Amino acid sequence: MMTNRTRSAMATITGIAVAGVLSIAASAQKPPSTHTKWTAETVLPLTCAQAWVSSGKSYAGILSIVQTEARISLANRSLTFPNTREAGQEAGKGIAEDCKSDPNALLFAIVDKQVRRIAEPTTGTGN
Repeated sequence: MMTNRTRSAMATITGIAVAGVLSIAASAQKPPSTHTKWTAETVLPLTCAQAWVSSGKSYAGILSIVQTEARISLANRSLTFPNTREAGQEAGKGIAEDCKSDPNALLFAIVDKQVRRIAEPTTGTGN
């Protein structure tokens, strides 16, 4: 069972970690090689609490998990995340609040919700 202290720590770190992660996800940069390479299969079934534990209870770990999930959401929904610090902070705050209120919620559902709230449709200019 997760204690209130653990929930608060998780929410705080998640909020900090996500502050810029979605901006990074929008530019599709790879996480640094020192981090675990997360796959859709490993991160999609995780709850907020499980993701925190899987991250090694570290800033870099949770950042990597959220970044992976944000990329999945953006790609599947043909969305582009604004490349601004403010957008990342807004999404991070939303993710932290949602995880704090329900640590057993699927983290991907929360990340997807925040991505959809802030992202914009991808323009049809093609690459």
